[in-house]
Amino acid sequence: MRYPPVLIVSIAAVALLAGCSTVSASPSPSAPVTAPSSSPSAAEETFTAGAPDGQCLTADLSASIQPASSTAGHIHDVITLTNNGAPCVLEGYPTVAVSSGGSQVGAAAEDDSSAIPAPITLAAGGTAEAQLTAVDIDPGGGPLGDACSLDVGDAVLVTPPHSMIALSVAEAGFPACTSGTPWMTVGPVTGG
Repeated sequence: MRYPPVLIVSIAAVALLAGCSTVSASPSPSAPVTAPSSSPSAAEETFTAGAPDGQCLTADLSASIQPASSTAGHIHDVITLTNNGAPCVLEGYPTVAVSSGGSQVGAAAEDDSSAIPAPITLAAGGTAEAQLTAVDIDPGGGPLGDACSLDVGDAVLVTPPHSMIALSVAEAGFPACTSGTPWMTVGPVTGG
């Protein structure tokens, strides 16, 4: 079947214009996708509802991840948040997501609801920890099978509880399920 040239040009123009449009969504405080380009000042940072009085400013925190152990089908890591500022308080679950090139890969870690959050006060130089548990996924999806399309990230984004700004921790080769299948859980922050 032949189409008139005007119809073909019209369809091509619509497709071209559709490709030029931009769709953006407001960033969700529970699932950050990029790390900040610069640290916010105290006057610029806002927190989600329920933040404790004296909430730690993200600009005053640094994050690291250390392997802890492995169990049948799972890998356990410890996320450490270090306070580099004045004494402050953290309470709740950090948001944790794998990132590649500044974009989130797969779903963020789900909160481990079996652990109860409690406020902790961090002195200057003090630390808080959160347990990160991930399914041991491999190129075949590991125990998740076809529900997990594997990709790897180059960083892990850690957003302190009640914050909306992520700290980026370089972690080359950190595996992620791109299908949106949950494969990580994170516990609340506890004293380090």
